[in-house]
Amino acid sequence: MKTIFYYLIIFILFSLVGCKEQTNEPEPVYGTNYELWRSYNIHNYSIEQVRLCFCGYAGEMMKITVHSDTLSSVIKLSDLTVLPPQNAKYYLTIDSLFGLIEHGAYDSIDVSYNAKYGYPEKVNVDPQLQEVDGGIIYETSNLVILK
Repeated sequence: MKTIFYYLIIFILFSLVGCKEQTNEPEPVYGTNYELWRSYNIHNYSIEQVRLCFCGYAGEMMKITVHSDTLSSVIKLSDLTVLPPQNAKYYLTIDSLFGLIEHGAYDSIDVSYNAKYGYPEKVNVDPQLQEVDGGIIYETSNLVILK
């Protein structure tokens, strides 16, 4: 009888361990990485960003300049071409990346954050889809704080 009781206890414990709910929802950014980013009070900066998608300029590294939290310019680093506004609008400021994470229309999203500043370094929207199927990846790096 004791043996059955012990097996029952072990079975219940193993059942409870596997009960953690799995979701593809991003962790809430407000209260964590977003607050870390905002705590630095950075409003003027440049970053490098590449978009991986079935879209124009895919895979091209761009330098994005932001003044007063507004996209100021996007420059293609391979030849220093300034993108016209109709193409530059597809590149995202750090606050816009947080907005995409928090409010975007997607089935799932994977995000990795910069350890020091908290900004999203890699945002993979709908990673189960390939870039040609509608998925998109934003990779952001090399933050330079401007005066």
